[in-house]
Amino acid sequence: MEDVKIRLTVSWLFIAISMTANTILYFTVPGIIDEIMTGKIVGIQTEPELILVMAVAYFWIPLVMTLLSVTLKDKINYWINIIFGAFYTVFVLFELLMNVTTVAYPYVILLDTSVIIVAIMIVRNAWKWKRQLIN
Repeated sequence: MEDVKIRLTVSWLFIAISMTANTILYFTVPGIIDEIMTGKIVGIQTEPELILVMAVAYFWIPLVMTLLSVTLKDKINYWINIIFGAFYTVFVLFELLMNVTTVAYPYVILLDTSVIIVAIMIVRNAWKWKRQLIN
């Protein structure tokens, strides 16, 4: 059981670091800093609520999941990893599709695809864990 918890924790850490790297690399795109200085991100006006949602979705949840994956009781851990793993699969897939249809930066394709694969692995590992919990 502990092996599954370690795999889940490392997977969430991978997602947290990948999403952070994706954000940092975004700042290197020519013209982005100027756009941010005008109060916009990807053409959307930045409001405190938007920045809070981005902080929670991009950074806080993956980091909290690294902690919860090693500390929660097995049954709760199983469900929360399936729910958030599925959420990140869809969330980042949607982000990837939006980016590919506008401007396809190679680093975005690489990092988002990696996050999607790891999020699917989280769901798969948690799902397989259920069989171990029952036996």
